[in-house]
Amino acid sequence: MQRRRFGDEGFSLVEIIIAMLILGIIAIALLPPLWQGIRFASEQAHVATATRQLNALIEEAREAQSCTAVNGLAPSAYEDGVEVPIGDPHDFTVANSGGACTPASLITI
Repeated sequence: MQRRRFGDEGFSLVEIIIAMLILGIIAIALLPPLWQGIRFASEQAHVATATRQLNALIEEAREAQSCTAVNGLAPSAYEDGVEVPIGDPHDFTVANSGGACTPASLITI
């Protein structure tokens, strides 16, 4: 019966390569959900920016004291700076729909 020498314990090179291969396969399997999550977060950031800009425009309309001021709210184009896969930043336009503004509609409760 042979005795083990000092330093013989531990992992062999083959065991380390197999462990790295298994970890690599697991990492590759997790990439698609990770990529999907990053894209979803980017889209949600775009929606949040558009909502924030639209709310600002609505507040401007609420603070307007006349129909001329409300109708004068010009369409605005915004860019949120988030890069899409093609490389173009997201952009969106907020526009006045041209609805009727009457002095009675400016009264707030």
